[in-house]
Amino acid sequence: MTIEWFGEGCFKITETGNRFSILTEVPERESGLSAPRHKTDVVLNIFSDLADSLFEKKNEKDSFIISNAGSYELKGNFIRSHVLSIKNGIIKSAYTIKMESIKVAYLGLMNEKEMTPEFGDFLGEVDIMLTPIGGGEILDAEGAINIIKQVEPKIVIPMYYKIPGLKIKRADLETFLKKMEVKKTEEMDKLLIKSKDLENLGEETIVYILQKI
Repeated sequence: MTIEWFGEGCFKITETGNRFSILTEVPERESGLSAPRHKTDVVLNIFSDLADSLFEKKNEKDSFIISNAGSYELKGNFIRSHVLSIKNGIIKSAYTIKMESIKVAYLGLMNEKEMTPEFGDFLGEVDIMLTPIGGGEILDAEGAINIIKQVEPKIVIPMYYKIPGLKIKRADLETFLKKMEVKKTEEMDKLLIKSKDLENLGEETIVYILQKI
């Protein structure tokens, strides 16, 4: 599995051999970030009203778009969505992805600092957690750390934080890293990982920092 980051909540998660790929939450124009132009098998939206985004208009014939709660099996990969909230008829979702025996939790724009029993059951045991840390309308550093402590994933990859070129106000990465107090933090342009790699990790959560592509 390969995980690449394009800023904000946009990741490309690719199965080994490029057999299957998922793109999460394409940045809005107002963010100042460019939407990736890669063809992917699936696009995951956080909100149920974003099915007409610029990216999807260009790629709707090629990509399967998921914007609502449900469970999906696509080419041997499993995607589940969970409703975090419903406001004015718009659903906000989080996702889990099971690919190559690795479970990824994508928290999207979560701002709930305490997990409900239902959300805990939905997540289950998590190998890799993609969590917002930028504050404001989403989890801040303390809120993210609280969720991390409850879930205890093997790996955490932060998202939605301040980077060059971003026009949306976010907290910086350093605040999260300082409060997280992890012993091991690694920075890379992409994460390449196999299920057997997870077996060699210790009990402490590792934080990986992905450089924006």
